[in-house]
Amino acid sequence: MEDMIHFIESPETSTLRLNTDAISYLGGAFTEAEDPDIKLQLLEMIRSHSDFVLKTSDKILTRQRLHIKAVK
Repeated sequence: MEDMIHFIESPETSTLRLNTDAISYLGGAFTEAEDPDIKLQLLEMIRSHSDFVLKTSDKILTRQRLHIKAVK
């Protein structure tokens, strides 16, 4: 019998993972698209998801920095 290990993701981690998966899917669709108008729409969707991932990552890092305390 195979042991299963379940990891509980934080909401931030889940959100980042889902949006990076979306970016990956959109990138694949972009390379397959032949219509220039469709490519522009896909590129805008990629930009939107990328902006979201970068902003969310920044918020996570900021929150983690605020919990760091100096040890003397």
